[in-house]
Amino acid sequence: MEARYDVTIGLPVYNVEKYIRRSLLSALDQDFNGEIEIFIVNDCTKDQSMSIIEELKNIHPKGKNIHLINQPENKGLSAARNEIIENFHGKYLFFMDSDDYISKDCIRKLFVEAEAKNADVVYGALATIDEKGNPLDIGQDYLIQEYKALCNKDEFASFAFQNMHQHLRDYVTNVLFRDAFIKNNNLKFKNVRFYEDVMFSADLVPLVEIGIIIPDITYYYIIRHNSLSNYQGRLRIELDEIKTFIYIFNYIKNKNKELKDKPYYEARCARSMVQMLFILSGVLKNRKVITPPLTNNMIKDAMKHPASFSEIIKFKRYKLINLAFYIIGILPSFFSVYVIILIAKYKRLI
Repeated sequence: MEARYDVTIGLPVYNVEKYIRRSLLSALDQDFNGEIEIFIVNDCTKDQSMSIIEELKNIHPKGKNIHLINQPENKGLSAARNEIIENFHGKYLFFMDSDDYISKDCIRKLFVEAEAKNADVVYGALATIDEKGNPLDIGQDYLIQEYKALCNKDEFASFAFQNMHQHLRDYVTNVLFRDAFIKNNNLKFKNVRFYEDVMFSADLVPLVEIGIIIPDITYYYIIRHNSLSNYQGRLRIELDEIKTFIYIFNYIKNKNKELKDKPYYEARCARSMVQMLFILSGVLKNRKVITPPLTNNMIKDAMKHPASFSEIIKFKRYKLINLAFYIIGILPSFFSVYVIILIAKYKRLI
């Protein structure tokens, strides 16, 4: 079906009355000459967010381009974004979080690049700020990068996984996706309560044939201090929450099994094992408050390497670190956990 809009901005909404006016106005006030659809999913918000949206829909000159879907029950961010994927009408799709906002030239700059290069994805640069608008350094230098046009086979993923360091953010906000790229690859968000972006990125990055990264800051990401992933100071952590974290990073780790013929396979294996080590270090640091108790076998199983021993000894890059992780994953569970704790203490993660 032919696209009815040049770009769809997808905006899930849940309890954001403090932020939604600024967020929605930043989408409505774009200096873009094309047609923008703003697709809002009301995830059963309990505050006045929808009243503010209805007000802007009625009074703003571009309010007619706001389309609403009301979820029958609160289903979470993943389900809301999947609703957008299934129903959007743009040639391109752009996700926003409803407590963030975008620059006035955001869509224009991303769209120009996408059209010029026939890109699957275009990543804008991202600024992190607190709720008062003050800049925050969260230690992620790759949020702002030099211009890159990655247009050869596997070049985009090879850039992302060129070594052990992160070079491409996992956030799906501030990315312009071509509709055909999303739909032809049947990309959807997994049904998890957090880190849904990370899982989505694990699926999409190996599929990108033409990817563009621009240095212009087009998105303002507000850091709020209520993250689900923050264990610090909690007196009780449900085991099911820990299982979800392990499930997410197991998914990312095991994704490597589909990528054995890729030039970045060895680096991606090592990176995913390091990610799992960091997650488990945080878990072990808070083990005493996890209810019901976390077993050593669960930790050991999470450290199982996605490659076989015979595969790893043929690696040309990161052979030793991958072998080390492989051994940790086959040790008796008590020793596996003991080694993880030793490494975590050495790296000051515990």
